[in-house]
Amino acid sequence: MTAEQILAFLALGLGYGALIAGLATGMVVTYRSSGVIDIAAGATAAFSAYTYSELRTTGTLILPQIRLTAGGEPLAALPALAVGLAVAAGLGMLQYLLLYRPLAEAGPLAKIVAASGVLLTVQAVIVLRWGADPVTAPAVLPQEPVALLGVSIPADRLLLAGLVVAATILLWALYRVTRFGIATRAAADSGKGAVLLGLSTARLECANWMIASVLGGLFGMLAAPTTQLQPVTFTLLVVPVLTAALLGGFASFGVTVATAFGLGAVNSLIALFQGQPWFPTVDGGPLPGVAELVPFLVLAVALYLRGRTLPDRLTQAAPAMPRAPRPRRAGPAALAAAAVAVLALAGLPFDWRQALINSMLGAVLCLSVVVTTGFVGQISFAQMAVAGAAGYVTAAAGTDAGLPFPLPPVAGVAAAVAVSLLFSLPARRVRGLQLAVLTLAGGVAAQRFWFGNPQWGSGLRPANVEPVSVFGLEISPARSFWGTEPPSQGFGLLVLAVLLGCALLVVALRRSALGARMLAVRSSEAAAAAAGVNVGAAKTAAFAIGGMLAGTAGVLYGYNFSGVSADRFGPLISIAFFAVAVLGGVGTVGGALVGGLLVSQGLLFHAVTTWTGMSPDYQPLFAGLAVILTVIGSPDGVAVTVSDAVRGLRGPRRAMGES
Repeated sequence: MTAEQILAFLALGLGYGALIAGLATGMVVTYRSSGVIDIAAGATAAFSAYTYSELRTTGTLILPQIRLTAGGEPLAALPALAVGLAVAAGLGMLQYLLLYRPLAEAGPLAKIVAASGVLLTVQAVIVLRWGADPVTAPAVLPQEPVALLGVSIPADRLLLAGLVVAATILLWALYRVTRFGIATRAAADSGKGAVLLGLSTARLECANWMIASVLGGLFGMLAAPTTQLQPVTFTLLVVPVLTAALLGGFASFGVTVATAFGLGAVNSLIALFQGQPWFPTVDGGPLPGVAELVPFLVLAVALYLRGRTLPDRLTQAAPAMPRAPRPRRAGPAALAAAAVAVLALAGLPFDWRQALINSMLGAVLCLSVVVTTGFVGQISFAQMAVAGAAGYVTAAAGTDAGLPFPLPPVAGVAAAVAVSLLFSLPARRVRGLQLAVLTLAGGVAAQRFWFGNPQWGSGLRPANVEPVSVFGLEISPARSFWGTEPPSQGFGLLVLAVLLGCALLVVALRRSALGARMLAVRSSEAAAAAAGVNVGAAKTAAFAIGGMLAGTAGVLYGYNFSGVSADRFGPLISIAFFAVAVLGGVGTVGGALVGGLLVSQGLLFHAVTTWTGMSPDYQPLFAGLAVILTVIGSPDGVAVTVSDAVRGLRGPRRAMGES
């Protein structure tokens, strides 16, 4: 490995760094103007890049489908680039007008769930139209090699770096010197004050969303030839993008861009190091997941060092969270729900039984979100990573080590609690949206570095999970029960029993003194500490209990599918689960049950696809749209909204009876 090789790889990393920088600066713009962390930035940039690729290939504009050339001839580069930028601007405007403007008064939790819905929707549209396989993107910038310091460097990398620097300078000037920038900063500091000065905050925010979307779309189209144009790859760019924006404090364009180029350089050097004989290998190949692990470690260390045990006087007040009302009549409700579920398992056809089992499994995982987010206010996107840890340890203990039941699931749940406690360490000093970004990065690192490792996880192959066997009786989805075809009612009853136990545990937690301390921490960490509450201990307890619940779900997932694989515990699935948990009602057990109905391959989606004849391929699109529509109509969650409606009906009836 020579100095020339290092310099050449650093230069190749300019394209990746420029793409991160373009998306990260756009994220800074949206956060500064409207307080939204746009985790869908990578997906919307990918849509612009796919649009440009389609125009350069067939001359066709998608959504709406319009042929811009005769006979399917390719459109020239500059017109295609202009159309792609117009599409990006339109996406930014539509997101703001249809979603974030109605949620202007909502808390950050609702906004990040809304961004999750946009991410799921845009990615689903891309997969439905262009597929999930990588696409070779047409080049926009010249790619001829240029000699620099004795090294041959593609010209597009240098041009991309120059364009990013130029865009950063223009953004700095725009928000420091121009009337528009000063008005934007004034509106961000005080929306009411800006209105009193005659400024239209809605127009300012809409313009900023369009600017951010154009930035992402521009660098998505320019940098796509230097990286892989593939839906999941582009979408997961949100992790390094968030790392750059967060280390820049969602305020400094210069620090954000410098961090982005640093991440690009590190990513390129890792690619160089993987070819060296000293680099760790697994099954003859380089150790996977290192490129995803590095941003997580950088972010974790930086945030932990910058964080504080308690918010100081300059820290913003705790964001508004959905209500967490005290459960009432939990026993009768549990008995009624159990009776309905037993009858359903006994009488439903096999496909509906499997959908019901999937919903019950999803409800168990949603209960873990209720504890960590609904009770103690910590936004974590790592619940699927915690569940995956339990699934993989269960597979290793049962299949590889040959331990008898119940040791494998016990070991799996214990591993999940341990992983969740690791995430609780930064939660002592990091909170809110910063913790959400950190746990998302941790979920990506876990999927690639652990689950995707052939030695520690399963690589590209599923890891088998041995079925539950009690006194010689096998209880698994594949084993028929009562003479019916699988999935068996016996396994469904097992999942139901576990779900009821987990739900009653969360009910007891909400009614306990520990639950009261958790809610006090959620309301105000400083006030809770002043009242004698050990804030760190309350957070640790919430993560431990949430990890146990997520681990239980992961173990059941392994038994349900007779194995575990890395794609079942990915960060995008974790985002989707978090979204449905919040939409169901993240502060209530009933909300977790509603969230279970909303999960992919659950009862609701099975009913929709069965009754309407919709292809299962459209489930991700339906899920994303459902998240968007529900978060607008019920920011506190479906369960809380329905409960309020029922109480509202009871109130007039009682008044009429008393009169």
